[in-house]
Parts: sequence; structure tokens; C-alpha cells
Amino acid sequence: MGDRFKDNGDGTVTDAETGLMWKQKDSYLDLKKFISFTAAKKYVKKINEEAFAGFSDWRMPSKQEAHSLFYPDKDKAIEDKYEMAVYIDPVFTEGCGYDTWTSQTRGRITAYVYSFGSGSGGHKEVDDQLNTSLRLVRGTIIPESAAAKNKKIPARRGMYLTDQR
Repeated sequence: MGDRFKDNGDGTVTDAETGLMWKQKDSYLDLKKFISFTAAKKYVKKINEEAFAGFSDWRMPSKQEAHSLFYPDKDKAIEDKYEMAVYIDPVFTEGCGYDTWTSQTRGRITAYVYSFGSGSGGHKEVDDQLNTSLRLVRGTIIPESAAAKNKKIPARRGMYLTDQR
């Protein structure tokens, strides 16, 4: 991953490839619990009210943005709270959640959850909080980045991520 991810020293990480800024810790590390989609929206609001790292435009990532962090290199993986591999750069804090809620919803019933353990995802009921956290992002993907060039997320069998454990 080399120089792609920069630890800004303020709890944020900048991705030089996409231009996005990520919160270094996810909601699980901040709250010490998994959260539902509704709680994730409240978490976003709280972080913005606090102007974390001087910014108040934090949001849920899109599927594409979440997928841009996935890097299936066993030597570069960090571990989640269950000591399972999370394939994102080691600049992010270990002990985090395995996946993240995204901004993609299907009506009011489900929202897309992206797994950093498998590089895929699926829709999950918005009230479900089992093993789900949120990794916040801000900014816009650089149009010429690989992530913007429609890096495909692999199709996944089944609807729920929780069956992957």
C-alpha cells in the first residue's frame, strides 16, 4: 500500500489514490458496541456536531467508497475485535468492526453493509446491529482514480453478512 494512505495525526487518514479522508477508528472502537443503521445515522450526526478533526461533513461511505479500502493482502491486513482479518491498510486502528454500513438503502427496510473481510457485501435489515459498525468518510472520489473507474464489488450469495463468520 506504500504511500497511498497517510496518517494525518488527528485521527484521520487520507487516501492519496481516491482523495477521500477517512476516520481512523470506526464506530465500534469509539462506542465499544455494534450499531444499527439508525444508530449509525445518529453517530454521524454526533461526530459532525463535535466537528471531529475540525470537520463537520462526515458521512456514511457509498458501496464504491467502502470497496476502495479493500486490499486482500494477508500481510497488510489488520484484525477486528474477534481477531479475524480485515483487509484494509494497517494505518487504520485494529480491533475495529469487520464491516461498515453504507449510504445505499433499499427503501426503509434494508441498507447495504460492506465487508472488509470478504470484499463483498449485501443488504441487511436497518434495525439489525449484529456485528455491524460504521467507518466514516468525507470528500469526493477523484474522478480519474481506480475507485471511480467502477471497480466491481463481487456478487455475494445470500443476503446477510453475518453468515460469513
